[in-house]
Amino acid sequence: MSEVAVHPAVEPLAFLLGRWKGEGKGEYPTIEPFTYGEEIEYSHTGRPFLYYVQKTWNPADGYPLHSEAGYLRPVAEGRVELVLAQPSGITEILAGSLNGSLIEMTSTLVGVSPTAKQVSAVRRVISVAGSTLSYQLDMAAVAQDMSIHLRADLQKAEA
Repeated sequence: MSEVAVHPAVEPLAFLLGRWKGEGKGEYPTIEPFTYGEEIEYSHTGRPFLYYVQKTWNPADGYPLHSEAGYLRPVAEGRVELVLAQPSGITEILAGSLNGSLIEMTSTLVGVSPTAKQVSAVRRVISVAGSTLSYQLDMAAVAQDMSIHLRADLQKAEA
């Protein structure tokens, strides 16, 4: 079976395609700082979106921590949307801009299940320089104002 061509609408996001792996750092006003191992993969099926899947683990023992999955959609020139779900009962819909290899998005809707942590807003910034994907995730949650929560520099992994 031959590889599917990238949809023309997705070409501006093609710099994300592949697996990225490394370590990140977390913090928030209500918790102790921590580190985590992480892998992110962006893939496509030839349709006008990228599939996104992320998983993290404790670097000391490999124990799984967080995961999320969703779709990154180019919606107009220089505009993107991210729709994702987390097994913790949180969903996010974010909208924002694409400027070269820099994506900046802010939540338009955060959904939480009755037992999920109360998250009210999220901001995600993603950039790629060479073989390094960097991101920062800020959030407003559990009665706290928007604060940095996660940041990482991940390296492009071999296929």
